[in-house]
Amino acid sequence: MGNPFLYEDDVVRAVIDYLEFDGWTIESFALSHQHGDDIVASRGEERLIIEAKGDGSSKNTTARFGKPFTRNQVKTHVSVAVVRAMQVASMGVALPAVALPASEFHRIEVERIAPALRSIGIWVFWVSIDHSVELQR
Repeated sequence: MGNPFLYEDDVVRAVIDYLEFDGWTIESFALSHQHGDDIVASRGEERLIIEAKGDGSSKNTTARFGKPFTRNQVKTHVSVAVVRAMQVASMGVALPAVALPASEFHRIEVERIAPALRSIGIWVFWVSIDHSVELQR
């Protein structure tokens, strides 16, 4: 890995590995160039829908290609991920979750809303640069 940050696809793959190791079945996933929910997984009667975000643009046509996102971009991406998780929670069809890089800016943004995320039941998967995953419920 040539960058000191995680692209969205890195986050998706790390969380898939984590979930499979934890006994979840991956029903579907979408990488950054695909449409659909980023990760849909099931285990027994539980179903999980995860919206993932990375910490840098993987699209070589963007001005920020190969660079980490700014704090404002992180704030926007966290907002988009949380809104999707809230939609999942509102539908009542699955457990809602977001998967994010365990970067300083992502942690700051999530910490500000952590009590609300917990009250809604939104899980947060934190992915470190070494692709290890920590689950926060």
